[in-house]
Amino acid sequence: MDILFPHMSGDPSEPGILVEWRAPNGGTVAAYQIIAEVTVEKFDAEINTPIAGTLRWAVAEGDEVAQGGLIAVVNPRP
Repeated sequence: MDILFPHMSGDPSEPGILVEWRAPNGGTVAAYQIIAEVTVEKFDAEINTPIAGTLRWAVAEGDEVAQGGLIAVVNPRP
């Protein structure tokens, strides 16, 4: 399942920043676990995962990301 950077501002072309990962790359995450913190124009948000599985980062901490862009993938547990 793809985890996307949320749309957080009135200007969807404005990029955001992935501030901090709160779960390790390749680690197991629980459904609804907070996995990252992001920001757009001084507005911060926490990102959670809707499913349990293995987290694979698509971007690094400090990377600029388009709103709606891919930040991670969670592969569901079998």
